[in-house]
Amino acid sequence: MTISVKLQLGQFLTYLAESLDISDTRHAETEERYKAVGQWLGKDGSVLSSYYPLIYPQGSFNLGTVVKPFDDREEYDIDLVCELDISKELVSQQQLKEMIGDRLKENVDYSRMLDKEGRRCWTLNYSDGAQFHMDILPAVPEDVEFKKLLVSRGIPPALADNAISITDVTTTCYDKLDNDWPRSNPKGFAVWFRNRMKVRFDALRKSMSESIRASTIEEVPEYRVKTPLQMAVQILKRHRDITFVKDCNDKPVSIIITTLAAHAYNNEADIVDSLLNLLENMPNYIEVRDGISWVSNPVNPMENFADKWQEHPQREIKFKSWLRQVSEDLLRALNEGDLQKVQEKFKARFGARAVNEALAKSEKNVVGAAIGIAIQPARIEIRNPDRPWKY
Repeated sequence: MTISVKLQLGQFLTYLAESLDISDTRHAETEERYKAVGQWLGKDGSVLSSYYPLIYPQGSFNLGTVVKPFDDREEYDIDLVCELDISKELVSQQQLKEMIGDRLKENVDYSRMLDKEGRRCWTLNYSDGAQFHMDILPAVPEDVEFKKLLVSRGIPPALADNAISITDVTTTCYDKLDNDWPRSNPKGFAVWFRNRMKVRFDALRKSMSESIRASTIEEVPEYRVKTPLQMAVQILKRHRDITFVKDCNDKPVSIIITTLAAHAYNNEADIVDSLLNLLENMPNYIEVRDGISWVSNPVNPMENFADKWQEHPQREIKFKSWLRQVSEDLLRALNEGDLQKVQEKFKARFGARAVNEALAKSEKNVVGAAIGIAIQPARIEIRNPDRPWKY
């Protein structure tokens, strides 16, 4: 019996993303620990309690695109925001950062775990086998005028309202009272990202709730739902990590990969279709403004995520070349018609442990055929030799 090579590859990629993801146990442990940090910061009697400290995740942990460390020597990097309800008119960046740092130092455990002060964050290193560290970014709500400016630039008010100002020791006004702080909006970005996959996310969550006979869809935790977009970003990030293992300076940053992928995603239900579409169309969302390559922050169009490309133009060249390489790897697997024949190449691209785990799961779930059985090639053709990621 034969099965579709595309179906087989899709199953393998789904299991690959699963093998790269954070486990439910580790997710629960991480959530428990950062909430404990928040409780300590805002505990009655704390100097911070009157500012109602709010701690919440940002980045890949919040977006559902965490990638497991490549080996046991590496750690999960959990990015958090600690937002205090205080105006920039009353506190400098330095004062804000020291307030949070001093409170962490009052806890015996956190004082022991606290790393030296970083450029923007305080870092807590968990050494008891947790294999992760937490970067805590001090922040305050952004001022009303800047939020109005965002709205005038087309950002929905509900997203603009989540904008924050953050600390950075390299800014000239770091130790002074000044409204010109670095800005961010992780909550707004997360809402935008989820909206890009809302159709598929809602369908998957509904299907999961029905499969467990849940009384409401909300009984299925959001982090348990993985859309093809989230899986594709995880796969791309792992391929990136290995491709640039000896070229860290020019390694594509995750925020650019995530933003361009979300723009290109069309709520495809199939992981293979999703990846091929993303690889073809991600470059289309790189703008050029006055001769400068621009990857716009979708919740702050005045911020360019690719601002370093102007100073380091080789990074854009390598980014686009890397996208072509990922596409060629997938097309080779489709045309080969047998994952066994490309498994060594995949191990080189994604890591032997993750690929072996995904292949083992695929073998158990292929009905009527083993992974090594001959199947019909997909006969994928490259339509445009100048853009080999076109299939």
